[in-house]
Amino acid sequence: MRTPSRLAAALVLACVVAVANGSVAAAQPAASEVGSAGTVLTVGAAGSDQCSVDVTARKGAWVCPDAASSSRPKNWTGKTAEQAAPMSGVCSALGCYYYYDSTMAYFDGAGQYGYGGTKLGDVYLYVEDYFSGGSSTSKRFQFESTRGIRTINASGERLYFSSAHPEGYPVSGGGTFKTWGVHGPYAAGTLVTAFGSTGYTAYEGSVAWAGIAHQFQWTDPSSAYPGTWYMWWKSPKFQRQSSGQYTVSNPPAMGSSWYGSGWNQ
Repeated sequence: MRTPSRLAAALVLACVVAVANGSVAAAQPAASEVGSAGTVLTVGAAGSDQCSVDVTARKGAWVCPDAASSSRPKNWTGKTAEQAAPMSGVCSALGCYYYYDSTMAYFDGAGQYGYGGTKLGDVYLYVEDYFSGGSSTSKRFQFESTRGIRTINASGERLYFSSAHPEGYPVSGGGTFKTWGVHGPYAAGTLVTAFGSTGYTAYEGSVAWAGIAHQFQWTDPSSAYPGTWYMWWKSPKFQRQSSGQYTVSNPPAMGSSWYGSGWNQ
């Protein structure tokens, strides 16, 4: 499998062009609710509303995209090979999506979470999104925290983009939504790979513009810090060609509201 390298922190800093826009997804939607994993959007969800406040003045649980100030740990192994030069990317406060080739784009992001005036940890996010015809695979769907976690789970879902849904909307009535169950506990610095070596896989070959939603959600070992923190992001748009293959542009074209974070009791 082709493996892009980790880009220098300076590139991430140069690319950051926006702050979290307050649009977040339900962390654990009901089974009948279409659009989990970051595709049903609400505004001002608990946890994200503290991001503009200094850490020492924050109240309650919070989680914030923070790719610019989070530092990748030295033992990070999300990428194991080096590239000669970085690819073209599109960035946000949560991180950047990079073009690798016409059928693959990869995401490298980070954030911080805490409770009240206490920062609990930094989290690091990574995924590689591949298309082969209408089949998609999200491999190395990875998460790492500088603090131990009690439980973690993940989810993925295929999307389509249109003028009516520039943010992306679930295909097949939500039928491609999959979860990776509940796993843990994990010690600080453990690299967690959701969906194992096969990754999140799905098929839908009819839409003009396709995408993938990804989400991690986790809980803390301490009863002093209850609830569930979560972060989500959506892939670039992949366009269907006459051959049936989906391809991504260089640099990648993103939908609206393509990342977010929050906390649930």
